Amino acid sequence: MSLRRLFTINVVLAAFFGVTCTLVPRQLCAGYGLPLDVAGVWTTRLLGGSLLGFATLMWFGSRSASPETRRAIASALLIQDCVGLLASLAIQLEGQMALIGWSNVILYGLLATGYGYYAVVAPGRA
Repeated sequence: MSLRRLFTINVVLAAFFGVTCTLVPRQLCAGYGLPLDVAGVWTTRLLGGSLLGFATLMWFGSRSASPETRRAIASALLIQDCVGLLASLAIQLEGQMALIGWSNVILYGLLATGYGYYAVVAPGRA
């Protein structure tokens, strides 16, 4: 899979979750079995804004002619996806989230693997 295609897939995921976190945070988290208080709603909306920012970054990154720019974006997303993977895995193993939470572990794991390839293993292919 090309880095451009990985960016495009991630744009769709980030835009979907960004809009959902921003507009309907309680409903989104209820699907994961996580009730939200006022602080949780605020934090989830902030996360939604960050995801929309990441989606924008990936959109422009996928169209950049500069391999250095694409590699830098892939490196930043590698960090973000590794943290997401570890956080998602931890809450799943604690039994705090519904079974659907494993989808986050899988998504973050796949994205981290993809960005790790382009940022670390084969940076010349970015």
